[in-house]
Amino acid sequence: MNRNNQKRSDGASVATSDYLPSDSSLEAAVLGALLLENQYLADVRGVITSTAFYDAVNAKIFGILCRLDDKGATPDLYTVSQQAKAEGIAPAYVAGLTQAVGSGVEVLNHARQLADLEMRRRLIFFSAELAAKAQAGPDAAEWAAKQLDEITGAALCVDTARPIGDVLAETLQDLERRQQASQQGECVGITTGLSHLDRVTGGWRGGQLVILAARPAMGKTALALHLARAAASTGTPVVIFSLEMPNTQLAGRMLVGASGTDATAFRAGDVTAADWQRIEHGAAGLGRLPIHLIDTASISMPRIRAVCRAMQRRGWCGAVIIDYLQLVAVPTEEKRYGNREREVAEISRAAKLLAKELGVPVILLAQLSRKVEERTDKTPLLSDLRESGAIEQDADMVLFIDRPAVYGIEEFDAGRYGIISSQGAGRLTIAKNREGGTGFIPFRHNESLTQITDYDTIPTAQGEEDTAF
Repeated sequence: MNRNNQKRSDGASVATSDYLPSDSSLEAAVLGALLLENQYLADVRGVITSTAFYDAVNAKIFGILCRLDDKGATPDLYTVSQQAKAEGIAPAYVAGLTQAVGSGVEVLNHARQLADLEMRRRLIFFSAELAAKAQAGPDAAEWAAKQLDEITGAALCVDTARPIGDVLAETLQDLERRQQASQQGECVGITTGLSHLDRVTGGWRGGQLVILAARPAMGKTALALHLARAAASTGTPVVIFSLEMPNTQLAGRMLVGASGTDATAFRAGDVTAADWQRIEHGAAGLGRLPIHLIDTASISMPRIRAVCRAMQRRGWCGAVIIDYLQLVAVPTEEKRYGNREREVAEISRAAKLLAKELGVPVILLAQLSRKVEERTDKTPLLSDLRESGAIEQDADMVLFIDRPAVYGIEEFDAGRYGIISSQGAGRLTIAKNREGGTGFIPFRHNESLTQITDYDTIPTAQGEEDTAF
């Protein structure tokens, strides 16, 4: 480690009182190895950039190596020395670097060490800037999350590249697993709790962004809670971000469904001794499920990502539900767009990246525009997704909830079930499905929407299921 009063490679001045992680001998070893055996340069460039060199002179020399490489020229000792001389660096200094190492065998390991030192330096500067940001304004948390992502992911790393043969082997193993699940009549992915939906979608998969959209009062939250309970019942830990409703209200809705208690009586506190017995039994069952509720209002996607990463490290995040998109906060720096459609696009993109990074399904609830209510045919369309066409682009699957009874429509087309009564029934429209088919799936629900089942089953007051046929 060095204490020095000099210019950093990024041009900032460093005072002698500062103590920053750096190693001049390690920098010389990397440069010397590349001058002796320049065939390693491509690999090293996949690990570090010029900013990994704390010494500004060393950073310039590495930049010369890269520029020569980009031009297709051989970055040998003579050529680099001449280029360095033109930039005011003594050729003798360049030649002296080759004395720091005998060969290029360890150059990749040395480059990774430089990348680590650079990250640590950036964290030190980040901490100082964070202190200033925290005193200056309320958006320090979102800024910090973005900066940490940039710092920890800044080093380019070819280690993430994988031979297609290895990827194909995993693909075939996954196909075999899905075949076995199909032959045994099991859901391939995380069950939705609706067998017809499982058959069409295969259940939820890691990395998927699922948009669950509807107009207000159609049952978005009710269906989301049903999906959460179904997934958790099979052992998948679920994290629910409720931006509109407090945790107690969400838990109460789940408890009403699990116990079969009358929703109106539950809200009014008008429960009997028999109701209490069912409620306590339902609470005991729900309490064992791996579901975590977070009702922080005005939370942004960077904060949601930070929470999910922390919870996944604890084994608590196997699926994420966000209720709902239009209530997700936008960090101040992103409000510069001055365009709500662009802001929503940023949120949906962040949700997709979250699903991919954590390898879990993210179910993002969304409001549909009023265009639905202005048409004679109230069936939702992809064009009804409110405020952003990017939502459709980012989503792996788009589901619409449609309850014709809300619009006074007495009957509707239920696909293979024909024309059915709208009372106690609704329709899920799979409008987009990257890995399967689209179409209508009818479902049944009780009056309070606390129980949702396949159309073949009928929710009863006691939370049991009777077959319809």
